[in-house]
Amino acid sequence: MARMTPEETDPWDLAAERYRQEQEQSAFASVNRRMVTDRFRGLDLKGKALLDLGCGYGWYTHYFHSVGAKAVGCDGSAEMLRLARSQYPDIPFERVDLLEELPYGDERFDVVFCNQVLMDIPCIFGLIKEVGRITAEGGLFYVSLVHPAFYDARWQEENGFGKVRIMERYLSEYSIENGFWGSTRHYHRTLSSYLNTILRAGFRLLHVEEPETYDGVCRSAEFPLFFAAEFQKDPRPGHSA
Repeated sequence: MARMTPEETDPWDLAAERYRQEQEQSAFASVNRRMVTDRFRGLDLKGKALLDLGCGYGWYTHYFHSVGAKAVGCDGSAEMLRLARSQYPDIPFERVDLLEELPYGDERFDVVFCNQVLMDIPCIFGLIKEVGRITAEGGLFYVSLVHPAFYDARWQEENGFGKVRIMERYLSEYSIENGFWGSTRHYHRTLSSYLNTILRAGFRLLHVEEPETYDGVCRSAEFPLFFAAEFQKDPRPGHSA
């Protein structure tokens, strides 16, 4: 497995504070938070070992801690973790290299939560294999992403209203620079690439969601910005898709 380089982690250190501020104020981020909290509200997480993989500044780690989970947050950015520890000092946060073997025992976690992370990782195969190793039999793996079918598409507007999205590339894998809160990289993959990689790691698909993101006031509500999927660690020995 490769190692994360300063070229990959430094931009997130530089972007951390601006990212936190924008996430706290973003209407899109609130849609994602609502999607997550609605999905987990019906689950009894009390006493469950939960890993927030790529926790950023710790908002979701704190949420899961508040509902009784034994939540641990990990991230590759030292500055993100500094923000998380300063805001939530009673929660353990650990710096890990997401491109190397994760520092957790086999079947350690009942739930692995990975929110808006995989599209920021240059290669996901090793990380997903590690998630399969550290997730307990019957445990859950929850993934959310910006929707790869629409994220890099351009809005075509008419009288200031975004009616159509034009996607020029989908099947090819490529990376682009994001400038929303600094200069970070986004790695485009197809949905089938994400789903098949996770299924091959020993999971089965339980649920998918594509929430409505826009209210239709300035852009069409027909294009979801987010995609979420919930998987269960398959109890059948040696099973893979």
